[in-house]
Amino acid sequence: MVLIKFLGACREVGRSAILIESKSGAQCILDYGIRFKGEERLPLKGDIHNLKAIALSHCHVDHSGGLPFLFKDSDIPFFTNPLTLRISEILLQDMIKISNYPYPFGYRELKKIRKNALFLKNGVRQKIDHEFYLTFFSAGHIPGSVSILVEVDQKKILYTGDINNQETNLISPANPHELPEIDALITESTYSDRDHPLREELEKRFIEDTVNTIENGGSVLIPAFGVARSQEILLVLEKYNYRNDIYIDGLARKILTEYSHFPESFRDFTRFKSAAKKAQFVSKEKRKKIGGKSRSLIISPSGMLKGGAAIDYIPTFLNDPNSAVFLVGYQVEGTPGRKLVDEKIFEFKEKGRRTYQSRDMLIKAKCKIEYFDFSSHADKVHLNNYINEIKFRNNSNFIFCVHGDEKSTTSFAHNLSKKNYNSVAPEIGESYIL
Repeated sequence: MVLIKFLGACREVGRSAILIESKSGAQCILDYGIRFKGEERLPLKGDIHNLKAIALSHCHVDHSGGLPFLFKDSDIPFFTNPLTLRISEILLQDMIKISNYPYPFGYRELKKIRKNALFLKNGVRQKIDHEFYLTFFSAGHIPGSVSILVEVDQKKILYTGDINNQETNLISPANPHELPEIDALITESTYSDRDHPLREELEKRFIEDTVNTIENGGSVLIPAFGVARSQEILLVLEKYNYRNDIYIDGLARKILTEYSHFPESFRDFTRFKSAAKKAQFVSKEKRKKIGGKSRSLIISPSGMLKGGAAIDYIPTFLNDPNSAVFLVGYQVEGTPGRKLVDEKIFEFKEKGRRTYQSRDMLIKAKCKIEYFDFSSHADKVHLNNYINEIKFRNNSNFIFCVHGDEKSTTSFAHNLSKKNYNSVAPEIGESYIL
């Protein structure tokens, strides 16, 4: 008997956390993230009394942000890889520093994460207890991301984490053919109800719009996630031999530097280094000068315009009819980026101001605004292709659909059930026995 309890990411994106317990009571947690709104930001407080290991799929804080909480009073083996640990540390430090939410942990617990970290290479089977093993497989989502195979009491459970089995420039896609036969699948469902545009066509449209803006005397601001998306955009520009000035700012600078220490994590590290060399780092002092410079392209977090260095650039760009703002990541409803895409209005209110000068803004965009869907998640077609390639043992066909909103998770589970899968979109706190 194996128990799977869902502590988060149930019919929502955020606070991913899954507890797996053997018949002897040994426990393992897969991911422990946060969500960005609501009174309760952490996963459900489960009965975690015999935790043998924690395993992390990747560094994004909706998967890693709650980890320090697990180390408040304990030292637990924490399985990850060097790149994921390093970027997780950067993101968690930033989260603790700037968050206005009273998280029940701080820098002390963050240090304990590093102290307890154990590095696990992909494809290596790691024992954590009697008849209890973990194995990592590449997930294709961002550099360092993994899917996690849990073998417990003769059952094999695959947790996808966030996956992408579509070609990108940064890393190789997830490959379901390298997986063994399994008894149950826990899959992300973020884009299970929609398809992304064809990647090659998207890249060409992005490059054409960028070049046209620059040639017409304007500049381009690309608000992008600091982790992976900013670097993917650099590689797209490199791929199409973009020759004008490229500036990179904010967290994206730091991540680009850190990535250079992990060459094995990239699809083509030579091309990555070439792209990185062409990016000019912008200091805080030089932002105003660069932002007012014509024919420049600036890549800067935050990707949803909720803060970050991009906020310092945005007024100049929005008021210049010759320039453009190209958003390249998903825009959550209610964020400034989403309102800008939908209504061509930028509205920003700074919360918990840490400076004397207010940056509150309400600006009607005069420049070109475009959204380019450079997603690092598998979409409807690719998720279904991935599942079709997975082999289930003894026709068990158990699939749990998580990490998506209520519509995407429930409709995904319903559609899979019509294909004879035993599929469900669990609610938070629900447990299932295999």
